[in-house]
Amino acid sequence: MKTIKTVLIFSVAILFAINVNAQKLSGSKISEILSNGKLPQNLELKDEVQKYVVTTDHFNGDIFGNFFNKMRVKGEYTRGFENGKAKWNNVSIATEMQRDAEFPVGNPVAYMEDFTYNISADMLKPEAFATFGENSAFTKNLIWDMMAIEGFAWSSFEKLKLNESFADERFNGKMDLAGLGSFENKDVQILWTGISERNGETCAVIEYRTLNNPLEYAAEGMSMKGRSHYWGTIWVSLEDKQIEHAVLYEDVVMEMNLPGQTTKQIMNATREISFVKEL
Repeated sequence: MKTIKTVLIFSVAILFAINVNAQKLSGSKISEILSNGKLPQNLELKDEVQKYVVTTDHFNGDIFGNFFNKMRVKGEYTRGFENGKAKWNNVSIATEMQRDAEFPVGNPVAYMEDFTYNISADMLKPEAFATFGENSAFTKNLIWDMMAIEGFAWSSFEKLKLNESFADERFNGKMDLAGLGSFENKDVQILWTGISERNGETCAVIEYRTLNNPLEYAAEGMSMKGRSHYWGTIWVSLEDKQIEHAVLYEDVVMEMNLPGQTTKQIMNATREISFVKEL
């Protein structure tokens, strides 16, 4: 999954959010929120430093379910620095040829160590990744996926109604992927399904999905064209609006030209991503 066209809509609000002291929600307050069928309208993001471990597992095969290989891209994401900056550390990539085997220890990605940037639409531009080297398609996705999760968590928060899907058209449209291709969100749907607890905090459970999204990419000797379905769940604290946990699942069917090959190959790739908050 790629990033969000309207990232500036929510990033401006994030940058200037007022820090407030979170208070534990009472049972009566939770009941009131559910009874109203609306999320709190004036909940400020307590935008202090937060760290997440982001793990992306790629599973590659054919359209008949036959397994080829798998890859794990993992890194530590920290946000909430001064002036809205975010940073990545300890990014690694591991590959494995057996479906049921454990991933080996990943190889570190040196160019991602302390990679720092402002969360903004500028992260769609080629110059944002001037220092990136090998496997840049996968490391860029770390950044774009995290920006998308933050967008889905916050940009529609006040508009959501309990168990009513909200079509947020601001996320739809074709986006340039740093000069190497494009991704088009067709119909982003966001749904608040209830209230749960995560990391000891009361959270809104927010689901998102979008299907049949066209994708094109060309880099590092390969090219591909296909479609993506992706969906997932985010737990957003009703005490300080921080993301407490998130998951993302993606299914991509694509036609690929691989390095050294003259014929196109039809492939299926799935991704399973977890965003685990460090406590």
